[in-house]
Amino acid sequence: MIRPIQLVTQLPRRGAAALARLTRRSSSNFKFAFLFLGAEQQRALQQVYEFCRIVDDIVDDRPSGPAGDAAARAALGEWSREIARIYADAYTDDDPPHTELGRGLAASHAHFNFPRDAFDEIIAGVAMDLDQSTYADMDELRLYCYRVASCVGFLCVAIFGDQGPAARDYAEHLGLALQYTNILRDIAEDAQRGRVYIPVELLARHGMTPRDLLDYRYDGRFVAIAQDFAAAAEREYQAAWAQLARTQRRRALIPAEIMGRTYHEILQEIRARNFNVFTRRAALRRRDKLWVAAMAIARAGIASL
Repeated sequence: MIRPIQLVTQLPRRGAAALARLTRRSSSNFKFAFLFLGAEQQRALQQVYEFCRIVDDIVDDRPSGPAGDAAARAALGEWSREIARIYADAYTDDDPPHTELGRGLAASHAHFNFPRDAFDEIIAGVAMDLDQSTYADMDELRLYCYRVASCVGFLCVAIFGDQGPAARDYAEHLGLALQYTNILRDIAEDAQRGRVYIPVELLARHGMTPRDLLDYRYDGRFVAIAQDFAAAAEREYQAAWAQLARTQRRRALIPAEIMGRTYHEILQEIRARNFNVFTRRAALRRRDKLWVAAMAIARAGIASL
């Protein structure tokens, strides 16, 4: 097996220099991907992730009870109106975005042409957590994951510079794959919040209920459920990579590839532990993240950066 330091010597000179920067400057998946973006792209990506964090926190950090739910719905409604201000046909000083983030997103939209539906669907997705704590089947879960993950991907590929049909399909499947991996990895954390994202139909097929996951029940039935769910994630990774080969600007999508390959390795780590996600959260070591980044560069055939 080729180790990361060996691969550095086999890449083009400037590709190797980029990996050296990865080694010196990065410790997180997100920062690894960031190093392949220009300043304006980095700023836009930070704005998109700040938007996602804000609307997600509105739901996750709300006070319990009907009053908290009502306040969260009102706050999400205001963000829906803020997005509408960004996309107003006649953008004037009469009603510009009210927030600093809204103004920043408006400026980035002028440059990257964000798809409007992505913002609206992200808000609709986080709002689903106000209405339900379980999902009946994979179709219902897929809608949630499409909204909170694939739609983030649509904004990202706009920033990266490819909004062609194949890039959009790639972002859709990769978003689903990442979210399914997150769900599997974070079963224990979500259970602490009273949430079970593994579909009830899948649980029932193997003789379990949402209550079993809330109680951290780990046995052969759970392993069978996790295997089926991991297989669904794997199908989405493979569908994403099939579309990646058809994209117009594969090199521009390296940041997404680094994230996708990193989470695919996390999925393999979960498998290697026989899906015991209750005792320790799966994560990659820094050197393994570097290896994933190196392989993403190599696959893209980067000659210069």
